[in-house]
Amino acid sequence: MKTSACFAFGLFLFSHSAGAQSPVQEVIDNALIQQTNTNTQSIMSMLQQQLDEAQKQSQSLTDQLTRMGDPATVSLPLLDLIKQDITKSAQAAANGVAREDRIRATTGAEAFGDNAYGLVAAVNPTVTFKDGETADRDPSLYKIHGALSGDLEALAQKSREADERITALEEQRPALFDQLNSASDLASILKLQTAISTTDALIASAKADVAKSKLDYDVLMEKLKLQSQVEAKAKGEERDLERKHTADKAKSSSGSGSGSSSSSGSTTSPFSNLGWGKK
Repeated sequence: MKTSACFAFGLFLFSHSAGAQSPVQEVIDNALIQQTNTNTQSIMSMLQQQLDEAQKQSQSLTDQLTRMGDPATVSLPLLDLIKQDITKSAQAAANGVAREDRIRATTGAEAFGDNAYGLVAAVNPTVTFKDGETADRDPSLYKIHGALSGDLEALAQKSREADERITALEEQRPALFDQLNSASDLASILKLQTAISTTDALIASAKADVAKSKLDYDVLMEKLKLQSQVEAKAKGEERDLERKHTADKAKSSSGSGSGSSSSSGSTTSPFSNLGWGKK
């Protein structure tokens, strides 16, 4: 009887252990579940941090792009003026290259008709005599003066154009600084700074262009002055050489004449054999 009861109790324990989880396994499973939940929360937290950082970077980039602005939308009226001025500067440089050709082509007629802004009387290309008849002047006598007059007129024209360029550029400077002061995006600031720097450079270039033309005129004046001195010295030398040549020629002619007389004076008289007049 006791043996049967023990067998039944063992069978009960076996069946119960086979159908239910052991306490050790349950602890292990709970630990795994808790670890999984912790890992999931950690991953979600990390993903949230990355998302927040990405949003911050996106907002920062948006702010930077806003501050930079779109360079294509920045349109400054001065840029067209600067472009036109650069074109004029290139044309002025081309005119400077042609200066030597203009001087070489001087005829002298350039000195006629200019009254120096009405301060002096103009020299006309013709001369009127008292009887009313006229005669043409010889322009070649005025070539030096014509070259200087032409160069001065070109210098005066360049000076007037430079004044107009400088005035137009100077008028834009206050507005540029006002725009620069109120600019909030980098594209506008950079373009405005570039425009201001370019404006200053063009103003300096216009002034330097006039100064260079004045220097060219001074060089021409000095060259003509030096050449005039060379010409005067050459003419003086020519006069000296002419006098020496004439004197040498006259001396040579005189020497030839005296040698001829002395030869004829020593000729024997046809009556030398006669004894008349001899003692």
